[in-house]
Amino acid sequence: MKKESNLIINNPKKLEGPINIPGDKSITHRAIMLGGLSDGTITITNSLLSEDCMRTLVAFRELGVDIQINGEKIVIVGKGIQGLTQPKSQIDAGNSGTMARLLSGILSTQSFDSTISGDESLVTRPMKRIIEPLESFGALIKSSYGKLPMSFEPPTSMKPIVYHSKIPSAQVKSSLILAALNIKGESIISEDIITRDHTERLLSYLEYPFVNDKGVITLQGYKNLVAKDIEIPSDISSAAFFIVAALIKEGSDITLNNIGVNPLRTGIIDVLLEMGGNIKLVNCRTVCNEPVADIRVKHSKLNPVNISGKIISRLIDELPILFIACATCNGLSLIEDVGELRYKESDRIEAMEHGLRELGINIVSTENSLSITGGEFIGGIIDSYGDHRIVMSFLIAGLVSLKPITVLNTSNIDTSFPGFADILIDQKIDLYSI
Repeated sequence: MKKESNLIINNPKKLEGPINIPGDKSITHRAIMLGGLSDGTITITNSLLSEDCMRTLVAFRELGVDIQINGEKIVIVGKGIQGLTQPKSQIDAGNSGTMARLLSGILSTQSFDSTISGDESLVTRPMKRIIEPLESFGALIKSSYGKLPMSFEPPTSMKPIVYHSKIPSAQVKSSLILAALNIKGESIISEDIITRDHTERLLSYLEYPFVNDKGVITLQGYKNLVAKDIEIPSDISSAAFFIVAALIKEGSDITLNNIGVNPLRTGIIDVLLEMGGNIKLVNCRTVCNEPVADIRVKHSKLNPVNISGKIISRLIDELPILFIACATCNGLSLIEDVGELRYKESDRIEAMEHGLRELGINIVSTENSLSITGGEFIGGIIDSYGDHRIVMSFLIAGLVSLKPITVLNTSNIDTSFPGFADILIDQKIDLYSI
């Protein structure tokens, strides 16, 4: 579908049959980075060529890595952990917080100057969470009040990293792991709540020696990444929109193929099952050290839910579409410990609260929680706040709305899920650009 700024969804029909979801964004970022640091040639298949991941690809080209694109395949000739070269200009992360934070770990240990910045949304997001630990081990970083742009100077000496993160953030953990690859000696990185482990799984797959003891990562720097082809599973964060869509839309029955079901990412499935969702994982297998399955979903009557604590880190990106599911239930749902949502591409608590109220749903928020009383969507005009997950969540809400829903500023969908609108159209959903 042609990229437009506003979309209206109307006269929705049930969803049925197989649906193919693009490759996982988190894993594609990491595969490009580790491929660039490997010793040899890597072919990545089912990669996500979204705007966010293309930013990472372009950045590694600027750092001297030979990268070619052939369809959905990416071919990377790795330069080795110490083989990157100085970029000719400032690196642009666009809207990608994952890229900015992970790449910062790599740039902080290099023998050349570099600068990374982003778009008007990304430069407002917090970077102190990676700046402070990197600086404490010798990185030389200049930033704009703890935000982008960030400039990196060659460190005079970098001590091995010994760091325990109290923030449940895979980006912080991965940034420090990537920095440790280029620091002589033994680094130890751990966290209060174990977060998604795609970086660790890829390191293991590429035969980098390290020990993971119940989430405590111990590794020596200056080892080698063995070049091996990588197949990316399809993204469960993207699949979540259609899982919820099929659950809430009467008569729906779909199968989502080749979805990554890493247990640190399947919190959304666990919660929807608790709510009464008819969801089955079939054809379970392992691909390039990541668990993968096909997911069968049928329409279900969902019940309200109360969640908090450790489960939140396992579905942090899926919370906006979970709020849509909760809004269709008969009763009160309470979701706590979600303050991290205020530091995403938008303040997602505020964005979802405003949007759900516009659609006639009773919702109350605090700094760290949301309570949602289910009801009927009455239709309306929704501000996406420039956030791709807000856009897609409210378009899915349109499947069960009494009147059309118009979502403003929707071109940002391409940062994570190019083809989202095309899937809706293929399912005979009336979706119009205005």
